[in-house]
Amino acid sequence: MNDSNRTQDLWEYLAQERRPIALYGTGDGADKIINMLDSYGLKDLIAAVFASDGFVRDRIFRGFKVISYSECCEKLAGKDFIVLVCFGSSRPEVLSFVDKIASERELYVPDVPVYGNILFSRKFYESNIAVIDETASHLADDISGNCYENYINYKLTGDIKYLALCESPDDEEFNLLSGIREGCYIDLGAYYGDTVKRYLEKFPCLSSCVAVEPERHSFAKLSAYAKTLIDKGIDIKSINALAGGKTGVQQVSNSRGRGTRAAVNSNAVLKSTREIDVVTVDSLSLDNVSFIKFDVEGSESESIEGARETILKCRPVMKIACYHRSEDVFAIVQKVLEIRSDYKVYMRHTRCIPGWDTDFYFV
Repeated sequence: MNDSNRTQDLWEYLAQERRPIALYGTGDGADKIINMLDSYGLKDLIAAVFASDGFVRDRIFRGFKVISYSECCEKLAGKDFIVLVCFGSSRPEVLSFVDKIASERELYVPDVPVYGNILFSRKFYESNIAVIDETASHLADDISGNCYENYINYKLTGDIKYLALCESPDDEEFNLLSGIREGCYIDLGAYYGDTVKRYLEKFPCLSSCVAVEPERHSFAKLSAYAKTLIDKGIDIKSINALAGGKTGVQQVSNSRGRGTRAAVNSNAVLKSTREIDVVTVDSLSLDNVSFIKFDVEGSESESIEGARETILKCRPVMKIACYHRSEDVFAIVQKVLEIRSDYKVYMRHTRCIPGWDTDFYFV
């Protein structure tokens, strides 16, 4: 795609080009992209589905035999086809293979919302351009401004060159978080404890931790890790719950994986569900909260509201994921600054496709 001042999104471009499309990847991401192509009347352009060599096997996906990339090139020999990547990864070997394909073919990684049904299309961008520009005006440094501009360009075009232009090293965030003072650390979406380990080791001033994780298998690993910290005298509490805007009980998926909140954030009919508690940051009734990490499967805005009193009272440093929903790129900043206007706002993206691992930092 050409740089057309955001006057065209990926789907409009594909409709104009009408070239064959090969999908790289299967699963939920591919389902979403196929459904999106169908909604734009482009499903007939899908010519092949391929997977990484270790995932080919003998299987059918959405009516297509899953083949390898080399088999795809043989099948479509002589045709100028476009590749759409349909999964997310930050693994170096996977990203290297994507780069290899991009050097040979026109390749895009479509931005489809992880949660919600709002697509970041040209029409969505144009209808929200005022608040997008306002959000950009709140960013506190040039790196954040560059990240925001290129991230918006990526979301519209699916062109990974824009993600490359806004990448930051994994440890750059430590400079942004250097103002973390002594106090409590709340990890919302703690997974198996990877971020708990990362931040407690880097910031020994964090004297206690509350880690919240809804997915039961991840929580079991988190609890086991927390026990090792407790044995070392570290004050940590792990909670198997959702984070939200108000306390209560909700139905969640009982399947294994990061999609625990799917029953809450989609209209999907799930085969197996269970009830789980919903907690808010404010309901934890903690004093001296120094740092909060929000990565809660599309419920970031709700969870910020559930932390309103803590934000007002403690003014914690916050890291908030902004890639789950299309509106997150402006709604999260609006929500936080409505509660407290005295934060400096930063944005960083670390290497990943699609535009995941993108966060706002409130300092």
